Amino acid sequence: MQPVTQWVGGLFVLLFCFFVPSKSRQCYNALMLKYFIPVLAFVIIGCQNTAPKPSNTAPLSGTTKIAESTNDEIIDAINDRKTFLTESDLIEKLPSVLAFERQALQLLDDAPLKLGAIGAAIIEIRPASFTGHYALKKFYQHVENSEGVVTHARKLNHLNAALLRSGDGSEEQPYKITTKYDAAIFILLQNRKIVGEIYQTTKSRPLGLLTLARKNTNGPLENTKFDLSDLLVPLSQLNIKEEAGSPWSILRLFTDEEDSAAQASIGTYLAKQQRYDSATGWLELSARNGNMLAHTLLARIYGYLADVTDKRRGSGAIDKSINKLTDKPIDTPNATTEEFTLLSIKNHRQAIALGSVESMYTLGRLYIESTSIKPPLQRSIPEGVELMERAGSLGSARAYLFLAYQNASGKLLARSDEKANEYFAAAAKLKNPSAVINYARFLVSFHELEPHEQLMPLLTELADQNNAKAMVALGNLNALGIGSRKSARHAVSWYKKAVRVAQTSHHEEADVINEVAWTLASTQDKPLQRSRYAQKIMDALMEKNPQASSHPEYLDTWANTYAANGDFSTAVSLQKQAIASASAQNRSDILKILNDHLAKFMSGQAITEQTP
Repeated sequence: MQPVTQWVGGLFVLLFCFFVPSKSRQCYNALMLKYFIPVLAFVIIGCQNTAPKPSNTAPLSGTTKIAESTNDEIIDAINDRKTFLTESDLIEKLPSVLAFERQALQLLDDAPLKLGAIGAAIIEIRPASFTGHYALKKFYQHVENSEGVVTHARKLNHLNAALLRSGDGSEEQPYKITTKYDAAIFILLQNRKIVGEIYQTTKSRPLGLLTLARKNTNGPLENTKFDLSDLLVPLSQLNIKEEAGSPWSILRLFTDEEDSAAQASIGTYLAKQQRYDSATGWLELSARNGNMLAHTLLARIYGYLADVTDKRRGSGAIDKSINKLTDKPIDTPNATTEEFTLLSIKNHRQAIALGSVESMYTLGRLYIESTSIKPPLQRSIPEGVELMERAGSLGSARAYLFLAYQNASGKLLARSDEKANEYFAAAAKLKNPSAVINYARFLVSFHELEPHEQLMPLLTELADQNNAKAMVALGNLNALGIGSRKSARHAVSWYKKAVRVAQTSHHEEADVINEVAWTLASTQDKPLQRSRYAQKIMDALMEKNPQASSHPEYLDTWANTYAANGDFSTAVSLQKQAIASASAQNRSDILKILNDHLAKFMSGQAITEQTP
C-alpha cells in the first residue's frame, strides 16, 4: 500500500500538509507564529536569492580614471580596520562613529554640502569607514572637485576589495564589517537598496547581520550575510555582567543610534518569549525606519493576536493567556480583534511594498481562504490570486504550487486542469526540487495534459544529483508515456536506480522503496510487473528498518508483494500485523482499506490497480 497520501489522488493529498486550506485563520496564524519567530529570517528569505559576489576588485562603477587596487593597498585597508578595532578608546569612539555614519546616510541625497564636514569627522575617527569616504566622494562631486572625487573613490575601491577578500556574503562565509553602515554602502555601490535588516546570533557567528536588498522596486530580493563578531571582544567592557561573547550590550548601543536591525532583533527576541506588547513596541520602531522584516513579523504577531482575542471574546474569557514556560501572563497589546486584524493587514501591505514575497504569499492566501463576510478581512479571490502570482513571479515556488493545487482540486478556486498545469509548470521552472517532482506527480493523475518542455530536463537534472524521488517520477512518466515514449523497460530502470539511491542514502528513504515496491507488485500493466523484485526490496527494508516495519502502509505493501508472488499465507500474516499496527496508532483513516486487502488475500487474490 502506498501511504494514504497517494491513495486519495496522488499529488493532491501529497501536497495537503502544505497547501490545504486552514480550518481557521487562528490555526494557520498560531502555527506560523510558533515556527516563524525562531527562524524569522530563514522563512522570509526562503524564496530570495543570495546576492552574487562581485567578480573582481576592478574600479567601482561610476568612477573615472581609477586604477584597480593593488595587493598592498588592499592589505592596508584590511589593517586599517584591524587598527580601529584594537584602539584602547574604541568604546568612546564607536558611538560617535555610528551617529555620524547614520547622519551621513540620511543626508546623501538631500544635503550633499553637509557631507563634507560629516565625512571628514568620520574619517578622522575611523579611517576605514565606507560611509566616510562615500560621503566625501559625494561632497566633492557636488562641488566639482575632481581630485577629491578620485582620492575617495580610490579609497572606496580598496575598502571594497578588502571586504570581498573577507567572505562571499553567504551563511558560511559572511563579509566582515565593523558597522552596519559598511554593509549599507557596500550594497549601495552595487546599485542595490536595503529594505530589510536584522542582527542574528549563531554559535559560529555571535553577531551577524542579514540584509535584504533589491535593485529596483519590482525586482527580487537578494540576501547578504555580514559578520560583526570582531566587535565583541574589544567592547566586552560595555557590561561586565553580560555573558562572555554575548551581543546584547552592543545591540543596546546600536538601538541608541536608532538602528532598525537592532530594534528588529530585540523585538524578535521578545516575541520568542511571548512578550508581545514589548515586542511590538520594538518592532514598530524598526518598521518606522522601513525595515521589511519588522513589518512582516508585526503582521504575523497581530494576526495571531487577532485570533486569540476573537477566541477569548467568543468564550467570554477576560483573563490573559499564560506562558507555560514561566506560568506568568503573556503581555499583549490591548486592542480588539478588528484592530489587530487591520494592523496585521497594514503591516503585510507595507512589507509587500518593500518587496516581501512572504507577505504576498500570506496575505494572498488569507484573501483566498477567508470565510469572513465582515470587515476588515473579507474574502477576495482576485486580489488573493494577484498577490500569489506576484509572489511566484519573484521566485516563490510555493505560491505557484498553492494556486496549482487549488485549480486542480477546485476547493477554493474554480476547477481548471489547464491553469493548474500552467502554475505547476511555472513553479517547476523556478527549479525548486519539490515543485518539479510534484508537477510530475500531477501529470500522472492527468494523463491528457501536455507537460512543459522543461519538465523532463529538470527531472533528469535532479536525478543526476541522486534525487531518488525524481528518479521515481521519471519512472512513472516513462511508464505512462508522458513527456517521452512509453517504455516499461526505461521505467523499471529508473525505479531500480531510485531504490539503489534510497538504500544507500544516509537516512534510508523508505517511502521511495515502498512506492516502487507497490507500483511493481500491484500494477495491472504486465510489462511493468516485477513482483519478485518488489518482494526482495521490501524484505530488505523491513528487515533492517524498525521504523518502517511498524508503518501500516509499508506492512500492507510488504503483504501484497507476497500475495503477488502467490504466498497468500505470509500475505495474510503480514496484513494482520498492518491492521494491528494501524489500530495501535489510531489510524482509523486506513483501517477499512487494510481490512479490505486482508479479505482479498484470504480469498487468494492479490491487489492490482492502475499504477503508477
